[in-house]
Amino acid sequence: MKYLPLGILVFLIFLFLIQCEHGLSPSDAKQIPKDVAGISGFILYKNWPSPDSLKDLRLVAFRNFPPQNILADVLSGQAIVYPPIDTSAHLHYNVPFEEYTMSLPPDTFKYIVVAQQYGDNIVTDWRAVGQYDTDTDSLPTSIIIGKDTFLENININVDFKNLPIQPF
Repeated sequence: MKYLPLGILVFLIFLFLIQCEHGLSPSDAKQIPKDVAGISGFILYKNWPSPDSLKDLRLVAFRNFPPQNILADVLSGQAIVYPPIDTSAHLHYNVPFEEYTMSLPPDTFKYIVVAQQYGDNIVTDWRAVGQYDTDTDSLPTSIIIGKDTFLENININVDFKNLPIQPF
């Protein structure tokens, strides 16, 4: 019971922060033009690993599950990476959650995954740490993006101590 006032204070601060018009990072979801296709949602994190095992963290939308050749899929555009590989940006580290907005071309995407590069080899040292999944069968949930379709609430849970199936 002695932690109850602290919990209430943290909750009120959280409510205040989500009501602010301007924060530390922009909310792109509401700024997407209606003629753009894509997805948005939250990535919820827990059990972060040691900082030395976080070389990179990206959201990837694969057209196929399981991916047959990840590198070829990414280089050919068969897999869409957010933030794009040609930027030094990555998903945030050591945060409880983050909001994302990702443009996607019209197509079916069978595997939406948060991927972690855990070692120095940029080609082989990757693992899935979270996936979009709406049921409990441990298989990812596909999404269909039509022309001018923008799907919200494509939320992904990442638990670094309880990883999803590893297709790569």
